[in-house]
Amino acid sequence: MSAPQPVVESVRPAQNPLAAWREMEGVVVVISPEDSVLHELNPTAGFIWKHATGERSMEQIAQLLALEFDVDFRTALADTHELVKDLVQKNLLHIRSGSPAEVSRG
Repeated sequence: MSAPQPVVESVRPAQNPLAAWREMEGVVVVISPEDSVLHELNPTAGFIWKHATGERSMEQIAQLLALEFDVDFRTALADTHELVKDLVQKNLLHIRSGSPAEVSRG
């Protein structure tokens, strides 16, 4: 029997350390490490990007997003999940699972 998969909301997105990024005049710009493509993030995406440090779960980021943008938690979680999935596919984010303490020991 295979190991159980982590609950999607409990995974912790982390910025790819090879992806360069800056925030200029409130706009987050990320440069892809493979092909140097520039990605300009909207305010919601920029907020998620800045909180994707590998320390917070997607659920925690969604809670912060809901408070910051005054939206309901379900909407914030769906937006967080969609953006994280997109940025993982573009190799701008990586996914960590387990608690931060487990990862730092490993």
